[in-house]
Order: sequence, then structure tokens, then C-alpha cells
Amino acid sequence: MAPRNVVFFGESGHGKSSIINLILGEDRAPTARAAAGCTAECTGYAHRLDGQEFVLWDTCGLNEGQHGTITDFKAVGSLYKLLKTFEDGVSLLVFCFNGGRVNEVAQRNWELFRNIICQKQVPTVMAITNLEDEEDMDGWWTENEAMFLAYGIKPSSDFGSGVACITASRGKKLGDGRYRFQDEYETSQTKIRRLIVQNSRFSPWKVPSVTWFKQIITTSVQTEWCKKPREIEEEHQVSGRGIWELVIRWNMTEEEAAKMAKELESE
Repeated sequence: MAPRNVVFFGESGHGKSSIINLILGEDRAPTARAAAGCTAECTGYAHRLDGQEFVLWDTCGLNEGQHGTITDFKAVGSLYKLLKTFEDGVSLLVFCFNGGRVNEVAQRNWELFRNIICQKQVPTVMAITNLEDEEDMDGWWTENEAMFLAYGIKPSSDFGSGVACITASRGKKLGDGRYRFQDEYETSQTKIRRLIVQNSRFSPWKVPSVTWFKQIITTSVQTEWCKKPREIEEEHQVSGRGIWELVIRWNMTEEEAAKMAKELESE
């Protein structure tokens, strides 16, 4: 059986690389403290969990600002291209969120990749990080779940809540050789590993190209005096399912959605 692909996605600075290192148990994915993202391309890390083979994919940070390392369209296009190129399909999406208030940016990223590109066929869970100062990390989701649901963000919940409330930081090293958040870190490692193993599809889903545009043929009849009427067929490109999904879900104009679709397909 081929290793199962697990794709981590989210905004820049929301801890994707750190979460992958937490799962791996070693610092293999580069991380950066700077506001501009560190990951400029998609990178896979092979790892065995509970006797099963996985590839954990670190991806470009979505919605980089003007001072980021890559543009927004390039980041979205890079992730879209990655999902399409998996010959063995994708088994799980992990939406990474740095504990705070959810907003429309998070909603758009969730809807684009879970609902539009993966057509709700791939389980999508959440890793909520930066919670080391919480008295009860799991309690954070209890308090904030309704806010996410209001934005249409509902993690897959076939096994538990579909959410891991964690920290990916050990904190400062203490005098006894341990770290400030050592216990929270180790607990987080167990939770995120379990989240992946329990929620990944055993039969990966092959992501098809989104139907951004479709071709239609119109037929008209041309008539001339004293001649037999003649049918004329013309081919036109019109907006497909993907365009209208963007219009409805992202509140875009049809023209804006078409422009974005062309940018994505050109990546």
C-alpha cells in the first residue's frame, strides 16, 4: 500500500512547519520567526505512525502579505497543483490555525480547498496551535467552536471532534534540562498523531481538475433570399462549476473569479 498523503494548509505564520516537526519528533521542516513565511514550496516528509506509512506535506503559507516571500495566487496555485499531481490521491487535509479569532481569510481558504477543490471528499481536520498558555488547551475549542461553525468551518468528526488543540513549542529551556512547556508539548504530540491516524482515508481520493470553464455550442440559422436556410454552429467558453463556487462562496464577481481561475491553471 502506498504511503498516504496528508496535506497541511493555512495562512503563513500559523505553524504548519512546526506542527509537522512536532509529529516527526525532530526539526526537519524549516521554520521562521519572521512574519513573512518560510515555506516557499511544497515539501513532503515520509513518516510512520502506528505502523502506517504517511507523507506529511508542508505547503506555502496562504494569503502572504506584500512583504511575504510569495504572492497569494502563487501560494494557492502551488497547493492546487500539488493536490492534482498526487497519483495515489490524498487521504487527509489538516487546516492549521494559530489560536485566535477566526476571520474571512480562514473561511475562504477552508472553502476553496475543502469544498471547491476537494469537493468535500477528503476528511479535513484542524490543528489549533499556540495554546501553551491556556489552562486547558482542549477547552479552547469548546469555547470557540460556535464561532468557527458560523463561518462554515466544520472539521470532520467521524472520530472525536476532528480538532487537536496543541502547542508546537517547548518553550525556554529550564535549569533542570527540561523545557517550560515540555508536558504540554508531549501531550500535543500524542494528540496530533492520533488525529492523523484516526481520520485519514484508507482509500485516498484522487483530486480532479476543477471545471473552471466549459465549452458550449450554440446553433443559429442563417437565411438568405431564395436560398436554403443554413445552420451555423459557434463554440463559446462559459463559466463552469468552479467559477460559480467562487462567486457564491467567496462573494466574487464572475469576472474576478474567472481571472483567479486562469491564474491558478497557469501555475
